[in-house]
Amino acid sequence: MSTVDYCFTTFEGFSPIAELGPYRAEDYWQLPEGAPVELIRGELVMSPAPRSAHQIMVGELYAVLWTAAKTSGGLAIVSPADVVLSDSTILQPDVLYIAKHRRGIVGDRVNGPPDLVVEVLSQGAERRDRVAKLDAYARYEVPEFWIVDYRARMIDFLVLENGRYVVMNTAEGKYQSPRLPELSIDLATFWNEVAQRLPAT
Repeated sequence: MSTVDYCFTTFEGFSPIAELGPYRAEDYWQLPEGAPVELIRGELVMSPAPRSAHQIMVGELYAVLWTAAKTSGGLAIVSPADVVLSDSTILQPDVLYIAKHRRGIVGDRVNGPPDLVVEVLSQGAERRDRVAKLDAYARYEVPEFWIVDYRARMIDFLVLENGRYVVMNTAEGKYQSPRLPELSIDLATFWNEVAQRLPAT
């Protein structure tokens, strides 16, 4: 099957996929390297290039995870990087983190659920991240998921419990991962640093 035969889904009105679509990993691997496409429950979902503010935000979050990885021996990886969750679901989280003892899942691709995935909301694609990708990350047991809304200066810190994500509270303006002791954020400091780097709107 050539790429011209593929039917891509876009962000507009995106909702959870109830039934498996027709595409599988072997179709996905035929796409050009670096194509802005994810495989979500058998559907090829295409996205445009993100805005500069989105990418600046991704860089700030990667810096947080890279700092933790440097001290813990874990790995922080920034998109695009394929995370193979099943034959019908291959995602590219904006940033991901893998604890030291699980680094073996990383080869040419990440083969299995990372310990943490981070998605920065893109304008017009919020439902994809908050609904479809959240469902996929829970389905394939990604232990921790951060959803970042930089326009609202909010981060939802979600931890998987009994197959569902639970929102974790912050204490005194700080977040400490309950599963990854090396990961913590002072939110006031973080957002102040972000404000200095985001372009004026």
